[in-house]
Amino acid sequence: MSATTETCLAGPLALTLHWRNGAVENMSLSWSQGKSLSLVTETGEAVQAALERYVAGEEPDWPDLPWNFGGLSDFARKVLSELARVPRGQMVSYGWLAAKAGRPKAARAVGRIMASNPFPLLIPCHRVVGASGAMVGFGPGLEMKRYLLTREGAPAKALRKD
Repeated sequence: MSATTETCLAGPLALTLHWRNGAVENMSLSWSQGKSLSLVTETGEAVQAALERYVAGEEPDWPDLPWNFGGLSDFARKVLSELARVPRGQMVSYGWLAAKAGRPKAARAVGRIMASNPFPLLIPCHRVVGASGAMVGFGPGLEMKRYLLTREGAPAKALRKD
């Protein structure tokens, strides 16, 4: 099983892609402090360019990636698929996402799926907020969640600190 790791950097963000057997197995999103660029594929270079556009507040036009969704339940795949359709700068609640995925009473399950989203930023779990609109639950931290939503042009009043 071949494994490769690539790190893309743009401004304060680092997006690391973990490849296995030609598919993206997962990604990690963090602040770029101390990280270095380590592109090894043309796809990694395309992700790098998209990340730079994202940080500049532009439409990133993410490249199509070969995702490895192995190990995810059908419901998790449906939730992530619905989430991928949420436009830049728009926020949705866990309950809304659960309903879109066909299980309107499964907001907590959606929260667990967001917490283990293997493809953050490209499948934008930072766009999911609490039912009241409160900034809640994001692995890299709420400061990064606000930063990402700001880059996407989310309304400032929606980015309040609760």
